[in-house]
Amino acid sequence: MRTALALAVGVIIGVVIWLLGAEPFWAAALAVPPTAFGVLITRLPRATDIVWSPEPPPPGTISTAHASTLASRLAEAAENPRRYQERFRARLRRLGIEASEMPGPKELAERLRRVE
Repeated sequence: MRTALALAVGVIIGVVIWLLGAEPFWAAALAVPPTAFGVLITRLPRATDIVWSPEPPPPGTISTAHASTLASRLAEAAENPRRYQERFRARLRRLGIEASEMPGPKELAERLRRVE
């Protein structure tokens, strides 16, 4: 509908230019740019148009997977204290977390299971 209105305005512009004394070819040539601009404007989405997008994923899906993975690894480390010392403490140190202030692997695994 809006495109048809823009084309009608273009025809009116061409007729007005022709009535002012221009040749029909020049009236049409001079009416084409404003008509094209009007059609372009009618094709653009307006700022108030609704943009439909899917709703975001539920929160916690990624953190739950990480927590369960970490909980199982900590349970394994609780059975093998050397593994806890070598792997987890080194990684915690790189993150700037003092491992001596952290709870033991069994308690930490239990806390992470509660997070799930």
